[in-house]
Amino acid sequence: MKIFLPSKYYALDFRFLYHLKFNNPIVYTTYQYFFDRISHSICVSLIMDLCILFNKKEKFSLERLCNKIIQDYAESELNKYLSLDDFSLLCLPLKEDKLNSIVTKIKNTRNEYYAHLDRIRTPFESIQITSKEIDELISVAELFIKQVELTYFGKDVRFDLSDSELVYKFVNHLEEWNKYREKYGLLKYP
Repeated sequence: MKIFLPSKYYALDFRFLYHLKFNNPIVYTTYQYFFDRISHSICVSLIMDLCILFNKKEKFSLERLCNKIIQDYAESELNKYLSLDDFSLLCLPLKEDKLNSIVTKIKNTRNEYYAHLDRIRTPFESIQITSKEIDELISVAELFIKQVELTYFGKDVRFDLSDSELVYKFVNHLEEWNKYREKYGLLKYP
């Protein structure tokens, strides 16, 4: 959860900031350097977190969790609530070829561009990740976590943000500030 939640929210924030230059060009151009730095930071964090969630070599990956639970299923408390076959079906989307292809792109992006800055790199265009691919990863992780939470803990969890937690509220305040500044000028302190 501590890795998944930021990933989901980073993806939402990144999408919003990407579209900001088209949906609200005045605010974007006024604060362009700030928004570009924030977008880059969010992108790096998103790639790092998704790599942790989906790279099977990572200690906290979902696939590694599935393998560990399946290996020790007889001793697991989960076996009281969910059959091994049902749990294996729940883990199946984590091993799909399409998902593995996206994970490979994420690992290459992390390894060659964000974590190590390798001298010889895969051309960025060939490993560029689309928002649709990010959404696929987020949705697979979200479905897995929701199902485990519901089955094992009896909780129906929702990962939606409130309006005040979304980035667009911040941008709305900046837009109001720009309108005020245009009308009255900058505030001056004595």
